[in-house]
Amino acid sequence: MNTNIVTIEQRVKSLLVRYLEPHWAAEPKSRIEVTSATNLTSDLTLDSFQVMEFLMEIEDEFDIAIDMNTLSDVHTVSDLCKVVASQLDD
Repeated sequence: MNTNIVTIEQRVKSLLVRYLEPHWAAEPKSRIEVTSATNLTSDLTLDSFQVMEFLMEIEDEFDIAIDMNTLSDVHTVSDLCKVVASQLDD
């Protein structure tokens, strides 16, 4: 893998925090620290629409297309970063 996974993870976390800010502003008690181990659905309580919406932002940010079949294996921020890195390396 040639792409720097640390840089990808920083960008993904930053994008995720920006995405979640409106939700956190409305529900401050739901704010958590986003780490590589953060689960997109259980820790962040994102529903399937929100996950898809966020993935579209990831695709735009990195100028990639994520195959929907790959998403069944994406649970954490780290999982998502590996998918992004693999798309960038293709």
